[in-house]
Amino acid sequence: MKAFIFTEALSTTGLGHLGRCTALAEILIEQDVEATIVLHKDDSIPNPGSAIPKVLTCNWKDPDALNSLLLSHKMDVAYVDSYLADPSVYEMIATSVPRFICIDDNKRILYPKGSIILNPGFGGKFLDYDLDRNPVYTGIEYVLLRKPFREEFEFPKVNEEIQSILVTMGGTDSLNLVPQILEVLTKDFPNVRKEIVIGPAFDNIQLIQKSADNQTKLHQGLDAISMRNLMQSVDLAITAGGQTTYELARSGTPMVIIETIGNQEGNVSGFLEFGINSIIRLDALSKLETLLREYLTTLADFQKRLEVCKLLTQFKNLETDFLFVNR
Repeated sequence: MKAFIFTEALSTTGLGHLGRCTALAEILIEQDVEATIVLHKDDSIPNPGSAIPKVLTCNWKDPDALNSLLLSHKMDVAYVDSYLADPSVYEMIATSVPRFICIDDNKRILYPKGSIILNPGFGGKFLDYDLDRNPVYTGIEYVLLRKPFREEFEFPKVNEEIQSILVTMGGTDSLNLVPQILEVLTKDFPNVRKEIVIGPAFDNIQLIQKSADNQTKLHQGLDAISMRNLMQSVDLAITAGGQTTYELARSGTPMVIIETIGNQEGNVSGFLEFGINSIIRLDALSKLETLLREYLTTLADFQKRLEVCKLLTQFKNLETDFLFVNR
């Protein structure tokens, strides 16, 4: 069976979709499905690692390029995960493959009738999909996690005092949040180790370096296992509200979640309902420093972090039951 996964990784979109499509490709390959990612990228994004054996790089959202691709490859199943593709692009793919799955965050468009909608996380439960038009699969049991986060591993011991904090804002920091976060951390936690993940499309590295202290370490180009190990090495994390929240949850890492773009709203609401209360909404970013200090003070309490870690041990997914390749 041949599966094609259409997605993008651009300076304007970040890495969230590529991350979960990488996870999807890994799981499909583990099921002996021949998986290919069709990737629209720009120069800000490095080529995917060896975890994905087959990657075709092209602007598949261009109708001529897409038509050529569809004519030259046999596809048994296709997945599309896009912030940008027009409805007509979805229709072109839907009419060319026996099975079509649209990966969605926020009911972005009206998807082709009869196609499957996969909203892999909390967000779909807050959206009024037309279930007569499309079957919908959503919830944390459908989260797409990269292989190191699906493996069995022990949760780290909870330290009585905070010794390290991770900051990860995804592939881009378009709101320039990392320097602001670092200013709070260097002032309020001068002796705490600060682990800062720099995304490939960051254009504010000099500002971040200016805000750093001698307890700050910058990380770039981390693979999935390195990212998991880093997550498990810290006492808490400050993260954007996208795909990384699920990897942190699976790692058992307490977190402050910052909603950085509108399509994270459902995801963030789901974590709030799940019991993670340390959330800064998009419309509250003007109070970022005040709210961040409040949540960091709360999570500095040993018992509170124990409670959060215990809550996160419930986090799990079905891994492979929902990929629609055997139905």
